[in-house]
Amino acid sequence: MQSGIYFMREGLIQQILAGDRDAYAELVDEHQSMLLAYAAYRVPDRDLAEEVTQQTFIRAYEQLADFRTDQDFGVWLRVICRYMILAELKKQTRGRANREKYAEVLRSELMVQAMNNLDKLPDGDIYAQLQACIEQLQPRASELINLKYTQDQSCREIAETTARSLTWVTSTLSRVRKALRQCLEQYRVMEA
Repeated sequence: MQSGIYFMREGLIQQILAGDRDAYAELVDEHQSMLLAYAAYRVPDRDLAEEVTQQTFIRAYEQLADFRTDQDFGVWLRVICRYMILAELKKQTRGRANREKYAEVLRSELMVQAMNNLDKLPDGDIYAQLQACIEQLQPRASELINLKYTQDQSCREIAETTARSLTWVTSTLSRVRKALRQCLEQYRVMEA
């Protein structure tokens, strides 16, 4: 009985390879629910699962000549889908890392601009105030500020230097910058 299924599948595959798109639509209809369920179990949201499923059918169509008719077509689709999911998750991770890196670069540039423009502000003592605020920081926080803004190290380099995670470095720098802003605001309130 199973050889009859493979024989029928081989005929269907040959029709598709000959250009019969309706035959491929038949295969898609037969396996779409299974493949969508497979993808939905492995990716974070339904839209992504649907996208991966569509991409899998496209890739399967492109590689159909490589399909061996003694294989189970559903298993073959799931293998392709697995690789499509891995590629998509890698792409999302890379995109998230790029966004985080961009945000960190932007924050750093803004801080550098602010520090470079201190002397242009009406209050000439602001640099001294900033120095006083930095001196009030805990030693580790002061070290981070020094590594970031005096030695111009990237957050990744600081993480390596301090043997901390990149997440720890970026979140701690964010908290330290906030503390410095609050400290400077207190000086302004005292002067007013």
